[in-house]
Amino acid sequence: MDGVADVLRGAGYTVLQADNGVNALQFTTRYVGPIDLLVTDIMMRQMNGRVLAQQMRVSRPETKVLYMSGYEDNAIVRQGVLVERTPFLAKPFSLDILLKQVREVLDLPQESGS
Repeated sequence: MDGVADVLRGAGYTVLQADNGVNALQFTTRYVGPIDLLVTDIMMRQMNGRVLAQQMRVSRPETKVLYMSGYEDNAIVRQGVLVERTPFLAKPFSLDILLKQVREVLDLPQESGS
């Protein structure tokens, strides 16, 4: 994820970075400012990205999520990991695609009830 963080920083985004889901969740509970977007891999040790997003949204319901994975999105949906039309970025991806997808997710309207 270091490369992703570097690209986003280079594009002017403020990036908070953690090495795994557990640390990310702990960090977000201590961080005072807004967190507009969580960019997370779906498959991680200790806590997968879907669980991280669900737990993070308890205290930060406004945070949008962009998932990424080396698995194709259809396989992830079939396995019940994500629902269809969830923002998803398949690896490998170009830097342009990353930046485009981040912007698109940030521009999505806030979900009702979240």
